[in-house]
Order: sequence, then structure tokens, then C-alpha cells
Amino acid sequence: MLLTAALMAVAFAVAGCSKQPVNTEPIRKYKIDGEIVRLDPDTQTAVIRHKDIEGWMKAMTMDYPFRSKEDYAKLHPGDHITGTVFVQGDDFWVGEIQKSP
Repeated sequence: MLLTAALMAVAFAVAGCSKQPVNTEPIRKYKIDGEIVRLDPDTQTAVIRHKDIEGWMKAMTMDYPFRSKEDYAKLHPGDHITGTVFVQGDDFWVGEIQKSP
């Protein structure tokens, strides 16, 4: 019985150590203006050809993940969009999407 309790305590300790740390860095927001080039529904990402993202990145074409299924569902290749890039540490994603004419 004591051995079982000790093994369970070790298992819980190991499981607790394997959790991803919670990112406590603040989320920064940047405006994005670009065109949807390609979509990958398996990873819920979009390749976006965007203008300079002031304060964060020069104009380029790259993959962006979307956390919101609703925002992602609005997208089609060729769409011109504006929205927000959320940056937290090394993590980033796009949201608050609006289609532009």
C-alpha cells in the first residue's frame, strides 16, 4: 500500500513537470493588411501576402495560424483582409478579420 502511494506520488510529480508552462508575457497587437494566398484547413493556417506590419515585421508572404474557427471560416484565396496579429513571446496568430474590397 505504501509502495503504491509512493509510485502514484512520483507519477503525479512527473505529469506535473511535463505540462507546458503558462505564457505570462503580455499580448501585443499589430494591424495586418494583406491578401490570402493559400489556406491549409488541416492546420487552420493561411499564407498571407501582407504589407509592412508597423512595429513588428516588414512586408512579406508567410503562414499565419488562426485560433478562431469563425475568422478562419471567412477566408478564401484571393481575399483582401485586414485584421490583428496577436504576439505573445514567440507565439503569434491572426484574428479580428475583416474582408476589404
